[in-house]
Amino acid sequence: MPSRRDVLAAVGTGSIGLLAGCTGDDPVRGDWHRAGYDDGNTGDARRHRGPKSNPVVKWSARIPETYNVSSPVLVDDSVYVGYGNDEFSSGADTVGVRVLDLETGRPKDDFEVATSPRDATENGATYFDSVVHANGNLFVQCFDGLHSLTTDGEERWHVPMHGGPTEGGLRTAHSVVTDGFVYAPTAGVTADTDGPKAKEALYAIDDSSGQVVWKHVPQTDEQGWTFPPAYARGVVYLSGLDYGVVALNGKSGFVQWKTELAANGPPVLADGRVFVSGELPSGEAFVVALDAGTGDEQWRVSGRGTWLGRRLGVADGKVYFTENLRDFVALDAATGDELWRHNYPSGVERSTPAITDEAIYVGAVKNRSDDGIAVLDPETGEEVSFGAIENGNGLESSIALSDGLAVVTANSDTVYAFESCGFSLAGHCLS
Repeated sequence: MPSRRDVLAAVGTGSIGLLAGCTGDDPVRGDWHRAGYDDGNTGDARRHRGPKSNPVVKWSARIPETYNVSSPVLVDDSVYVGYGNDEFSSGADTVGVRVLDLETGRPKDDFEVATSPRDATENGATYFDSVVHANGNLFVQCFDGLHSLTTDGEERWHVPMHGGPTEGGLRTAHSVVTDGFVYAPTAGVTADTDGPKAKEALYAIDDSSGQVVWKHVPQTDEQGWTFPPAYARGVVYLSGLDYGVVALNGKSGFVQWKTELAANGPPVLADGRVFVSGELPSGEAFVVALDAGTGDEQWRVSGRGTWLGRRLGVADGKVYFTENLRDFVALDAATGDELWRHNYPSGVERSTPAITDEAIYVGAVKNRSDDGIAVLDPETGEEVSFGAIENGNGLESSIALSDGLAVVTANSDTVYAFESCGFSLAGHCLS
């Protein structure tokens, strides 16, 4: 697999805006391997810490001539972000992975994953959000299927799933890698797999060989769009728009139970329950809790509507989610009772919240000109602090936390790292 280290030398620090930092001399280390944090998609990162007070931008790194930069993955001293250049480029569409230094944001490596002529994809989208790190390797899904790579960019194997991303609001296709398997959702079909009417599917792939072990195809004439799955104790949980939610044996793909509901987000697995967001054709939105062993519905809470792609977070007996793109809400995970809500009139992002013991980190719009990360108190929902990206254009990813940093993608092509600062002036940390 070709590397682009020479390109990085030419780019240099021109793509990076460094601000004075407040960190000490200890090296910064990362341990955040996928959007949603864990195999349950919970965002429950209570053993981590982020910038709780006065978050300011420590560094920013733009990925030139690209679009749709993905949720950051933090491993040791590196940040891995996938990208595609399909929106603003001519000629071939390229999907790649940029590697940044976690401490400084400086580029360390850049390698191509796949390249295709412009007319090879039906919808013009080559990549959205899919990078996962597991067992020392990277997993990247794009227009031509799933690629497994070493962290140096060497390809281990490629499965031509032909079910990559689309231009809709369901922009994620994160695999779960566990127990020797890779469970990869297609997240929308872009080319035929099994004929002219190929449908969405979940692939179970042997991690060591790249061989497909089994494939689950939703049996529905409606939209079966597959979201990132959740996994625990040998069972894979999959949701897919009008298809509903299904529990599958991880080794055989055997259906253990299936519940029909209008799912519009990935399943979140915690405390013996599967939590899913949904939306009825009438526009009524809801959050539902299902028994993880049987699929029986335990409670359902209706809201005032949402958009496709709502991702829940669950931690410490609470369910967190965005309602109607304006309110951030906390429910009791056992009963569905509302505990609190915090309103952002200008908007709350739909990505999975990052949850620690002391704070919840969500993407929000403080006013019509500043996007950023809102830091909320888990018990009350009150805003503790806000880290702004001036004249931002929306946080395009889930937030990753490590060693007091919060790393996120915004403006579709720029990665930002926030840190706490004791004293700042004009956005610059002075102490």
